[in-house]
Amino acid sequence: MQYVVQAGDTLSSIAQKFGTTVEAIVRANNLADPNLIFVGQVLTIPGVAVPPTPPVTPPTPPVSGLCPRLQRGSRGPSVRTLQTLLRSAGADPGVVDGVFGARTEAAVRLIQTRRGLPVTGIVDVQTWEALGVSCVVTPTPVPPVTPVPPQEYFCPVLRLGDRGPAVRFLQRLLRDKGFYTGPIDGVFDVRTQRAVRQFQRQQGLAVTGVVRILTWRALGVTCVQVPPTPPAGTPIATRVGRGIRHILFTDRRVYNRGENIKITLVKTNITDEEITLRYRTSQIVEITATNAAGTVVWRYSAGRTFAQFTRLITIFPGGTQVIERTWNQVDNRGRQVPSGTYTITETNIATNVSVSVQVQIR
Repeated sequence: MQYVVQAGDTLSSIAQKFGTTVEAIVRANNLADPNLIFVGQVLTIPGVAVPPTPPVTPPTPPVSGLCPRLQRGSRGPSVRTLQTLLRSAGADPGVVDGVFGARTEAAVRLIQTRRGLPVTGIVDVQTWEALGVSCVVTPTPVPPVTPVPPQEYFCPVLRLGDRGPAVRFLQRLLRDKGFYTGPIDGVFDVRTQRAVRQFQRQQGLAVTGVVRILTWRALGVTCVQVPPTPPAGTPIATRVGRGIRHILFTDRRVYNRGENIKITLVKTNITDEEITLRYRTSQIVEITATNAAGTVVWRYSAGRTFAQFTRLITIFPGGTQVIERTWNQVDNRGRQVPSGTYTITETNIATNVSVSVQVQIR
């Protein structure tokens, strides 16, 4: 059977719900990471025809009147619940029919006598509780739902004649919105252009047939910023890993004491296919500043709390992710660092690639 992932689901809870195992669900869906599922994802549950029927719980009075006042002449579900409880307690109310008659009243008086309550034949809170019903309503805690962050993309400009993964992605988006019925082949042909024009017209955008940032946004895509150009004369370091070219630079080479040091990491996809980077928390980089003696005087993550959620960023061929952070020259003990040479090292959490540059503080 098919199951749509809901907020708060994990593979473990889904497996338990349907009487299967996490490993079986992973195999059935060819999941690369069993810890990564998202709301709305459709999973195949192996060997299950229908969801298991939840266990039947004993009848209890309605919460809105958990312990209603009942007496001879009362009728309804609460009376049936009362009669069931009386019978379980050894006081015969007669037929469990939801009608508070003479036999039910006699059974109530018997229970009240046995428990030392006022013998009135009227069912009040004390009588309900003597029958084992808790009349205190405890609100069921509602677990907080962690919002699923949107996936982010490098948004290239696409036009007639373009080819590749970004075009396939565009075609899927247009198809999902009902504007494109052609093949998902990664070719920006006349049919794709016509679908883009129709979508732009419907959204009140300039009808150009060219996909720029406003069209991407109208399609529901969160776009990663355009990469900046390193200032002339700044320290720059480059390293390639996992199909990504990492370029690290600062906004200056030499700083006066107390000046902010702006640190920028630019990551460019140098392959022919899209690359999706996964970050398991809101921390996407680790940065350290090391003095000339090799001692780490500042660590970006020290004293910070990071939200626990998965962030996805897809970089198309030639696309770039930009990460900018600032160091105020204060160490992790809150003191201004002395003058000297410092090595800034930035490690991207998703690729585990580190790049370093040196700056001078005078």
